[in-house]
Amino acid sequence: MENIKPTNVMDCPICGGKNTFKIFNNQLDIPYFGRVMETTMICDKCKYRKSDIIPLEVKEPKRYTLRVSNEEDLNKRVVRSSTGHIKIPELGFEVKPGPASEGYISNVEGVLNRLEDALKMLMKWADNEEKKRGEEILKKIEDVKKGKENVTLVIEDPLGHSAIIGDGVKEEKLSEEEIKKLSEGNILIMEKNKNK
Repeated sequence: MENIKPTNVMDCPICGGKNTFKIFNNQLDIPYFGRVMETTMICDKCKYRKSDIIPLEVKEPKRYTLRVSNEEDLNKRVVRSSTGHIKIPELGFEVKPGPASEGYISNVEGVLNRLEDALKMLMKWADNEEKKRGEEILKKIEDVKKGKENVTLVIEDPLGHSAIIGDGVKEEKLSEEEIKKLSEGNILIMEKNKNK
């Protein structure tokens, strides 16, 4: 970000540093997705950092589904807006957006890494049974990354601003009933695998 000039410089609301909080805005045109505003806030003093991707176009509500079965699938692009819901049914994972949700651009492996990090954090406060279940899921995530196990990645977005981009991705329009079922709530849900 050294070559990009901030759109705003101010005192940091986190640490109080004088003129250390910088806001950068950059408009991007993402293929298959459209125009977005990438916003990044950084404090030079306390190193606070927050990024978000804000859609600039109206889209249809969509569901994207990808069967992840090889290394090529791990490299497929994922655009998750702050209204995108992520599910991996085989792992019992569901991430729902909430008021603090951030959009991001990554790949399938990056989504798995984010879920892995969130699970490790949750396991710090888990009881023994939950920790055991967490370890099983972490092993499955590692097996998916190594191509030893297949999973299904589903992204649903009632505002249509999220996507999985690449060959083999199934794209569907969400029905009004499906849109209503997508509730708000910044939460990571770990369900016991019903297929066990």
